[in-house]
Formats: sequence, structure tokens, C-alpha cells
Amino acid sequence: MTNIDGEISRLSNKDVKIRRKAVRMLFEEDNPRALSGFVKLLDDTDFWFRNKSLDAHRKWANTADDLLPLLENHKRLAAELLQRVDAPDIALTLLEEEDHITRSFAAKSLANSEELHSRFTKDEHHSVRIVAAEFSSDENLISSLIEDKHSAVRRAAISNAAKHKLKIDSDVLDSGLSSSDPSLRSLVATLAVNSGGEILEKACRDINPKVRKAIADTLRSEVTEVDERISLIASISPEIILRWLRSRYDPSSSSLRWSLIENTSLNSRIRSKLIEQMEGRSDVDKQRLAIISEDESVLVKIAAENLSTSLEELGGEK
Repeated sequence: MTNIDGEISRLSNKDVKIRRKAVRMLFEEDNPRALSGFVKLLDDTDFWFRNKSLDAHRKWANTADDLLPLLENHKRLAAELLQRVDAPDIALTLLEEEDHITRSFAAKSLANSEELHSRFTKDEHHSVRIVAAEFSSDENLISSLIEDKHSAVRRAAISNAAKHKLKIDSDVLDSGLSSSDPSLRSLVATLAVNSGGEILEKACRDINPKVRKAIADTLRSEVTEVDERISLIASISPEIILRWLRSRYDPSSSSLRWSLIENTSLNSRIRSKLIEQMEGRSDVDKQRLAIISEDESVLVKIAAENLSTSLEELGGEK
């Protein structure tokens, strides 16, 4: 069995070979008590020893006491280790550091402390502000971060608001939808679905594919029946509703589908795809289908004829 204290003492030996052997022996032993011997090696002139000391701290540091020796000259390492060591007092101290990486690590370790989120938002570096954007549930605070000067903070705040269905001021959402960044607008669009009204209308008028997909995906996951939002989107951007109607055949959805199919001012491709959605079903309104079969659009006419044939085949099977 390795003599831990003996190997720790050899870490200070002038002979490099003895020191290297001691390092290897202590790592093989894998005893957290060896950590105390590696603190001085953080300042060693030899990169190999400095690197091994870093490894030792990342491997064995488990308590606030393990971090205390680092607070004088190695605060960034202490902050990094806060991700695995519960030491809120040390984290609060490190929040005062000039180094933004140190502050960022400290903030992440205190992410669940709601009372500190406001403080994070005032930090000059976005890596600290983003912690508040990701973890705060304060709607006013999140609204302010949605308008942050850094795009990463804005995205984090919007994602947080969407995930937790936070109520965000319409002026803030309107500003987000005016962004030149389509990725950011697509995130705001997911919030617009919950808001409805003019904000949703503005989002639906955005022709960017990312924005439209975000609206469609949000509708499919969060809206289960025809409501004012669905009716609004159907009147503005029926191509978005096309995806939502897929696999929906309740009376209200079927009524909406038919109203779109019979709207001759709509794009023929959309109308034909809505007809195709009824393939394989037997509860199709044959009278309305017969009228559509005479449509002036070739695409719509073909889709209607194919559906009629499918209905006849289903009837024959029965």
C-alpha cells in the first residue's frame, strides 16, 4: 500500500524523476487526501507538473476547504471547481473579481439563487448576464434581457420565456420580431403563439422559413383545438396551418380544412395538400368533394379525383 504522506513529501524533492514518480503513484492511489500536496505545483516552472496539479484539483476537490488555498493566486480555477463543489460563500466572493470568466463560473454555481439574478443582469459581461437569462423566472427581468445588447443573452431569455410560458410585454415581443436576426425572430415567434393578437399576426407575416417553422412547431405542440389563434393564422398564412391540420379530424378542424380547400383565392398547392390529408378516411363529405372535383385548378382537381377513387376503393373493401 502506498504511503500517501511519504509520496506527498516527495512532490517537493529536487530530483525531477522522484517528483514525477510521486505524482504517478498518487494518481494511481486515487486518494483525495493527496490534493494538499498538489497546491504548490500549480506554480511550478514545469508545465507537466502544473498540468498534473490541475488534473488533481479537478479530480479530488470536493469541499469548500479544498478551494480556499486557491483564492490567493488561482481564483479562476477555484471558480471552475464551483461547478462540482458547493461553496456559495466562495462563489459570492468570486463574483467581485475583474476576470469575467471567474465571475461567470461563480454566477453559474449560484444560478438558483433568485435574489442574485438582478445583480447578474447588471454585469458588464454577457457570460454573467446569460445566467440570469437562462434561470430567472421574473417576467420583468426576462423582458429586459430579451432586449439585451448581446444576441446570446437575448436568445437565452427568449428560450427561457418560451419554455416556462412567461408572460412577456407585447412591446418587447414586437421589438424582437423586428430584429435582423431570423434565429432570434423564430424564438420570439414561439412566444407570439401564446400571446396571439397583433403580435402573432406580425410573426405570421414574416416570410423567413425559420420563423414559420417555429410557429408551426409551437402550434403542433401547444394548441390542441381550433381557436382564435388558429383562425387568425389560417386567414394570414394558411401554409402554416397546413402542418397543424395534419392528422386532425375533429369537427372544428375538418370544418376549417374544408373552408380552406373551398377558398379559390388560396394557393392551389396548399388546397391540394389539404385534400390529400383526407386520404384513407371514409368520413369525407362527398357532396363537397364532388364540387371540388370540378375546380379550375388542375392540382386541386387531381387531388380531389384521387380522393374520390380512394373512397370508392374503401367502399368496395367494405
